[in-house]
Amino acid sequence: MRYYIINSEGREVSFDLSYVSEDSLNTKKFKLRSKEDSVDLTYYVRSLAGKSYISEDSRSWTKLPSLKSKDGLVNINENLNIYRGFKPSGLSNAKAGNLVTDMPGKIVKVMTTEGAVVNEGSTLLILEAMKMENEIKAGISGVVKAVHVTEGQVLESGFLMIEIEE
Repeated sequence: MRYYIINSEGREVSFDLSYVSEDSLNTKKFKLRSKEDSVDLTYYVRSLAGKSYISEDSRSWTKLPSLKSKDGLVNINENLNIYRGFKPSGLSNAKAGNLVTDMPGKIVKVMTTEGAVVNEGSTLLILEAMKMENEIKAGISGVVKAVHVTEGQVLESGFLMIEIEE
């Protein structure tokens, strides 16, 4: 499964994570392949007494911090958003509920209206940029607060297209 991690400044990391096996001690083996580095890594994850531990060699283990949110991670220096299977389009440096153009383009089709209930990953509009049609997807589930674009409208980079409230 492809995962995308985006920090608060919009820097992105993507990788494929696949489950390999589980042994008799309930140790799960995972393979991670970095898209940018083309590096394969192996990790082992084990639960013990309600805590989770991770290892690269299955000998020395590090306790994993408990997460309070299923949608994000907290690093020492920054907050990170994690997306499983797809990367929401149009996030730029905006919060997940605001869809902002990354590059100049033309609105081909608007597929939502104000007040509509949308799910994370739903296609909200089609934006033509650099002679390609791009599906702009919702970064969160919620209600469409405002649609600031119309079909045929030409946009500059950084334009706020849609706002979604959780």
